[in-house]
Amino acid sequence: MQFKNPEILFFLFLLLIPILIHLFHLQKFRKVPFTNVKFLKEIELETRKSSKLKKLLILLTRLLALAAIIIAFSQPYINKNKTNSAYQRIIYLDNSLSMQAKDKTGGDRLQTNKHILIERLAKNDHSYTLVTNDKTQENLSYSLLTKALLSVDFYPIKKDINQVLLEINTLKKQSRNTLYEVFLISDFQSINGSIESEYLNDENNYYLIPSPVKPLENISIDSVWITDSKDQNFKIKSLISSHQMRISDLSISLFLEDNLYGKTTVSLQPNETKEVEFSMPSTKAINGRFSLTDHRLNFDNNLFFSIPEKVKPKVLIIGSEQDYLKRIYREDDFILNFINSSQIEHGILMDQNLIILNELDELSNALIQSLKTFVEQNGNLVIIPSAESDIISYNNLIGTFHSGKITGKTQRFMRVNTINYEHPFFNGVFEKQIFNFQYPTTSMVFESDLNRASSLLQFEDQKGFIVEIPFYENKIYWIASPLSMVDNSFKDSPLIVPVFLNFSSQNSLQKSLYYSIGQKNEITVNSESISDQPLKMTKLDMEYIPLQSKRNTQINIITQEFPLLPGIYTITDQQNTFQKLAYNFNRAESNLILNNLKELETQHANVQFFDSTSDAIKEVNDSHKNQNLWQLFIILALVFLILEILLQKFLKN
Repeated sequence: MQFKNPEILFFLFLLLIPILIHLFHLQKFRKVPFTNVKFLKEIELETRKSSKLKKLLILLTRLLALAAIIIAFSQPYINKNKTNSAYQRIIYLDNSLSMQAKDKTGGDRLQTNKHILIERLAKNDHSYTLVTNDKTQENLSYSLLTKALLSVDFYPIKKDINQVLLEINTLKKQSRNTLYEVFLISDFQSINGSIESEYLNDENNYYLIPSPVKPLENISIDSVWITDSKDQNFKIKSLISSHQMRISDLSISLFLEDNLYGKTTVSLQPNETKEVEFSMPSTKAINGRFSLTDHRLNFDNNLFFSIPEKVKPKVLIIGSEQDYLKRIYREDDFILNFINSSQIEHGILMDQNLIILNELDELSNALIQSLKTFVEQNGNLVIIPSAESDIISYNNLIGTFHSGKITGKTQRFMRVNTINYEHPFFNGVFEKQIFNFQYPTTSMVFESDLNRASSLLQFEDQKGFIVEIPFYENKIYWIASPLSMVDNSFKDSPLIVPVFLNFSSQNSLQKSLYYSIGQKNEITVNSESISDQPLKMTKLDMEYIPLQSKRNTQINIITQEFPLLPGIYTITDQQNTFQKLAYNFNRAESNLILNNLKELETQHANVQFFDSTSDAIKEVNDSHKNQNLWQLFIILALVFLILEILLQKFLKN
C-alpha cells in the first residue's frame, strides 16, 4: 500500500491524546455513607472489572476511528504496476487510402480514430510513440501527440504490418526497462500482409483494433490501355471492377485535357469486371483521365493517363542493304540507316536504339568493343551471320558478353517448327497458338553453345534458330542461319515482321500510359536538346527533382517516393519541356479484402482484439488505474464510531 499524501501520517501522534486522557482521567469521587457495606464488597469488585473493559473497548474504537480518518486523508492506494517499470504506448495508425472507407457512424475511419485517440487517451505524462505509414514520432507528450494526430493525413504508400512490428521491436531494444503497450489500428487488408508470430514480442501487450466498416463494397477504375491503333485512329479501353457490389447504369466519363470527350454507362454484378471503350483520333500527345462517381473510396474514382508523342526508333543496319529490312522498318515508323563496316564511328553507334549486324564476314576488335558499350548503355543487338562468317571473330563478340560460343557450321536441311508462345517476347503477337502454319526452312545452320539463352524459334531438333540473351537491361539476339540465302525461306515467312519489329520494341523501357505512386518507376527521356540542368517534374505549384542519370542524348529517371498525388506531371528543365507523365494511386487497396487475425488471440496471451478504439483505450486505462483505499478507511472510521456508540449504550458498567 502506498500514499499520495504520506505527510498526513505524521498526525498519527494525535492518537496519544485519547490514550493520555484514558490514563490520566481525573474523576472526583463523592463518599456516600452506608449503614452496612458488608454485602457491597463483592458487587464493587465485579463493577470495577466491567468498567475497565468498557473503557478499554471505547478507547480502542476511538483510536481506530481516528487512525482511519488520518489514513484516509493521506489517500492510500495499491499500485498495480508491481514492477514499477515505465510505460510506453505505441500507436500504429494506418493512414493508407483504404481508411477512407466509411465506418458504422458514417465517417471515414482515419478521422474517426484520430478523434477517439485525442479524446480518450490519458492526458498525464505518459510517453507516446505515433507510427503511421509515412513517419515515426517518438517520446511524445499528450499535447505533442495531439498535434501529431491532427496533422496525420492519407498517405498512398502502405506499410506491411510486419514491418511496423519490426520497427516497434527496434524501439524496444533501445529502452529495456520499459513496458510497451502497442495499439494497432488498421483495416488489416490482405495486401498489408498477415501478422507473423515471430514479430510479436512476448514482453509487449498488443491491442488489435480492426476498424469497423460498413459492408465492404467498392467500385474502382483499375487500368487503361490502347488497342487497334490504325493510322489516324485508335481505341482506348479501361477496366471497371466491382468489389462485392451490385450497381446499374454507372456513369463512366472520359476527359481529354480536362474537357469532357465522351461518356458511357455500365452495369456490374458483385465481383464483376467490365471494359469500356472509346474511339479517339491519333494526335501528337494526349493527356486525360477516366472518371466515375462513388462515395465509398475516393482515390480510385479517377485514373489519369498520358499518351506520349510517337518517337521513331533509330535502327542501324551494319552490312549490305536488304529489301526485306526496308519493308519492315518503314520510314513512317523508324529512322533506318545502312552503313558498311568500314564506315563505323563510335558516336554513330551510341545514337541508335537497335543495331543489326547483317551478315558480316568478319568483325574487328574496335567494332566488338563499341558494340559491347552500346548494349550496356543503349539498346539491343541482332546478330545475323553470313555464309562465310569468321567464327573466331564472332566468338570474340559473343565472348565479350560472356554468353558462350559458336561451335561450328553444318550444311543440312532444317525446318523451324516451334514458336515459344510463353516467352515475353511474343506478348500480344498471337491471339492463339497456330498449328497449320507454314514454317520456314534453311540449309545452313551455325551450331552454338550459348549461356543464359532462351529460344524464341526452334528447329525440329529443339535447337534454337533465334535466341535471346539478356545483357544488363538490354538484349542480344542470335539468328543461327544467314537470311539472304536462296534456300532460307524465313525472310518470306509471316513470322519475320513481328520478330524484327519486336527486336526494336524490346530494346528499352516502354513508355507507360501511367505509373503507380509508391512503386519504383523507370522512365527514359530522349532528346537532342537536353541541357546540363537536372530535369524536374512539375504539376501546378509542386516541383520535384527525381533521381536521374544521363547517357548521351537520353536521361533515365527513377521515381518511387515522389510524387505523392495523382495527376499529369511535366518533365522539364529550365529551357525545355520534354514529355508528360501520368501518376495514379496504386489500385491494390481498392479491393477491401481483410485478413482474419482472430487466431492470434488464442495463440498469444498478450494479444487482444477490440471492436473499437475507445474500448481498447478504456481497457488499458482501467488496468493501470491505482486502487484507491481512502473510501475504505472512511467507512472503517464510521464503523468504529458507530461501534463506540453501541458500546456506550448497551455495555453495562
